[in-house]
Amino acid sequence: MVENKDTDTGRSAPYRAAYLNTLTHYLDGHVNAVRNASTVLAIAGLAFAARGVRLFSKFYTVADIPPHFIQKNIRLQGKVIQVKDQHLQVEHIPILYLRIPYLMKKQEGTIGVHLAGVKFEEGAVEWLNDNVHAQAVFFKMLQINSCQELDCVVTTRRPGWRGLFSSMCLNEELIRQGLGKVAPIEGMHVGATYVKLTKMLLRAELVAERKRRGVWTEPTVLERYRARYDNAKDEMKMAVQRRKQAVVEAGKVLASPVALFKSLWKFVSKRFRKE
Repeated sequence: MVENKDTDTGRSAPYRAAYLNTLTHYLDGHVNAVRNASTVLAIAGLAFAARGVRLFSKFYTVADIPPHFIQKNIRLQGKVIQVKDQHLQVEHIPILYLRIPYLMKKQEGTIGVHLAGVKFEEGAVEWLNDNVHAQAVFFKMLQINSCQELDCVVTTRRPGWRGLFSSMCLNEELIRQGLGKVAPIEGMHVGATYVKLTKMLLRAELVAERKRRGVWTEPTVLERYRARYDNAKDEMKMAVQRRKQAVVEAGKVLASPVALFKSLWKFVSKRFRKE
């Protein structure tokens, strides 16, 4: 039995070599076909991946965004069209934006983007208009809030030459400038993303409070004393005016017998009523 196995093994080796030689000659003779097949498979894979990430899709409303994009906190790009009370109106820019007239949809729309964890204070809208209006921004989607807007972490390039090397988070910068306060993100699950964002915003708020910026600005000692002096001066003027008015009315009473009689009658009637 052992000799048969050795014989079979010895016979199979030439067959394997012949099979490999045949396969090698076939591949050498059909190199172009193999290359074309690999190219087709690569293109198909890229097309499938592009369809999954929606490289060419433009979102006009919040409802157009696939739910799994928001669940995975995908970051999208857009341009700020308008700044409103508590949010930005952003026009979405696809990852690959092809300007082909017959493929482009004649549709307009903007996405409401809310700076997550930020409550706008006085001057916030003006600051955003000066720094990000008509500018490109990236917004990382966290959730859809009760107002059917996106709670996002928004980043953009810094103004001036610093924008070539670094970017800034609008959520953090608005609070750091004292133009906003930290607010809870209603409806969002308290996880790692929530905790990380809240810590970042609280640190920025401490900086604004320490440096007395925006809503944290307090008057100096000189300004407080000046305000007290102005208040005392106004009160003194009012007292002088009341005294002058009383003197004028008393002069009118003494100058007119009728007025004097009326005043005496009022005085006597009040005394009798009290008794």
